[in-house]
Formats: sequence, C-alpha cells, structure tokens
Amino acid sequence: MDRLRALIVIVLLVDVVAVGAIAAMMLEGGGDQNTSETAGTNVTDALWFYGPSGPETFNGTVIGNLQTGKTPVGMVFHFNGTGYVDLSNALSSLEGLKTGSISLFFRFEDCNQSVLPILYIGDRDGENMFTIEIGHRGGGNRRLYVTWVANGKPFLCFDSGFNLKPGRWYHLVVVVSDGGNTAYLNGREMRWRHYNFGNESMRAFLWDIPKKEVFFIGYGKTADPITPGFLHFRGSVADVSIYTTPLSWNEVRGLFNGAKSLRRA
Repeated sequence: MDRLRALIVIVLLVDVVAVGAIAAMMLEGGGDQNTSETAGTNVTDALWFYGPSGPETFNGTVIGNLQTGKTPVGMVFHFNGTGYVDLSNALSSLEGLKTGSISLFFRFEDCNQSVLPILYIGDRDGENMFTIEIGHRGGGNRRLYVTWVANGKPFLCFDSGFNLKPGRWYHLVVVVSDGGNTAYLNGREMRWRHYNFGNESMRAFLWDIPKKEVFFIGYGKTADPITPGFLHFRGSVADVSIYTTPLSWNEVRGLFNGAKSLRRA
C-alpha cells in the first residue's frame, strides 16, 4: 500500500509540474515591462474581489522595495526579500466571509530561508491568522502549506504532500464551502493533501480568524514554534483574487487557463 501511495504521488507530481508550463507562458509572455516600486507607492488593481455586487479591485501599498508588472492574467509582484504589498484596506470587505475561494499564481526562489510566506491575513502579533507559505519545520522542506491559527494554536493546516520546485509557476486555489475545505494546484484538486491539523470536513475561512488587522502579500508568518517573527517572501505572486463563493472544478480550470472573464454574482 505504501508503495502504491508513493507511486500515485510521483505521478501527480510529474503532472502538476508539466501543467505548470502553461502558467509560465501566461505569466512570462506578453506582459508589460516590470517596474521598480519603492515604499509608499500605490499599486492599482493589486487585489480582485468578486462579491455579490460584482467584481471590484483594491489598491495596495508597497512596503519596502519590489517590482510590479502586468501579465495576461493580471498584476504580478516580484519580491526580493526586502518588500511586500499591504492590502489591509480590503479587510472590511473580506473579514465576514465564512465560505469562498482564494486564487493566486506564485513561484518561489531557491534560498536558505526555511519559511517563505506568500499571503498573510491576521493580527500584527502573529497569534491569529490565515497563511499560505512554502516550507516549514525541517531542512529541505519546500511543501506548500495552508494554515489557520487561532490564539497561537493551529486548528486547520494541510500541505501539498511533496516539495514544490523553485523557479516554477504554480496556480493555487483554496476553496471553502459549508461542507468543508479543499484546494487545487495547477488546476488539479489536491486529493492527496496531508492534514497536520483538522480535516477536510472543517469549514474555516476568513471569518474564523479571531483577530484580523493586516493583509499582506509577500510577508507573514505561521505559528510561533515555526516562525517566531515575520518573514519576507522571495519570488513572484500574480493575480491575487478572492471570491465570496466556493469555486467549482470547472471554474478553477478556467482561472488556470487564463479565463479572466470569470465573474461570480
């Protein structure tokens, strides 16, 4: 059984990496030239939000230094470990969501930092949060982690089950419905995901974070035993979008294939 499970994971890994070439073509071809941004710069359309009244965008504020650009699928941020994007102004529209979806493209750089936070929504003290990150405890860990923490204790956390590759584009969609939680990596549902806390039947989304003060792209942390302090991300993040509804498999595939026409009422 263990041998069969290992074979399944290997097949899925090859498939996910191969499909990632599609994302690379969309994000690296046909885009505008990158622009260097400095602290305090206002970035338009940093976040797309699809709510009951239709799609709207939120601007972000650059903290530190980074580069931005536009691609066929949306805004892209390039992080060198010295800057991040602050989207805290969007929290009033997001904090009450009990179900919904979060979608983004990302790639990370090969570096000796054990944890690379991609997205963080929570408090400034790092005791309550929803976070998406690469890496965790242990050397050589480059799994993808999605984690909810309340009052310093993780209550729901799953990972990709295998290491992702630096320099390669991935598309992640986290989906939460009344029936539980799931995620898609490069258009394929992560049925192989490994739960470190909680299980797939738990409904937890942004409403379930007890204290929400900040929303960062490219900066964050996880529970204190893993990351006592906040860390910068090294790599790129593109087309960050939040939906008030749980996306279906067909809708996720549409996003992965660059279907920016997707609109949810």
